[in-house]
Amino acid sequence: MLLPAVASAAQKAVIFPFDLIDQQQQFEIGLMPKGLDPEDKRRLQIITEELARLIKAGGQYEIVDSAPIAKDIEDKSPMYKCNGCEDDLAKKVGADVAFIGTVRKASDVLFTVSVYIRDVASQKVVHQGSSEIYGNTDKMWLRAVNYIVDRRLFAQKGAAQ
Repeated sequence: MLLPAVASAAQKAVIFPFDLIDQQQQFEIGLMPKGLDPEDKRRLQIITEELARLIKAGGQYEIVDSAPIAKDIEDKSPMYKCNGCEDDLAKKVGADVAFIGTVRKASDVLFTVSVYIRDVASQKVVHQGSSEIYGNTDKMWLRAVNYIVDRRLFAQKGAAQ
């Protein structure tokens, strides 16, 4: 008796670092932009690592190393403004999909965390999820990423959304 064919390998995914969109700075007329707050920068790194952990644990994707394109990522950041450059960067590391994340800061306590999945071949966003949070703590930012992955990106069909 022949065994069924082994399922194809998981798609390869690259996870780009989350970017901060600070809407507060847009309204500071005549003032120099403050730059990225060290706490915000630290939290962006924490939630990027959490997204990678969750995606890897889900087994649907094989995470590829982004180290070979780290300099390109730094040069082209923020990713949400690079007009599709993330597809070219993802191709360089052999990824089929790219995960891009943003945190939109409306105030010191109101944030919208979003994750976008881009299909590299079609150069289009194929799925996205967002969550608003009220609070500026590690726990709240991490909760948002977990919610997006569990309830928006990979929710079981028929599950409450």
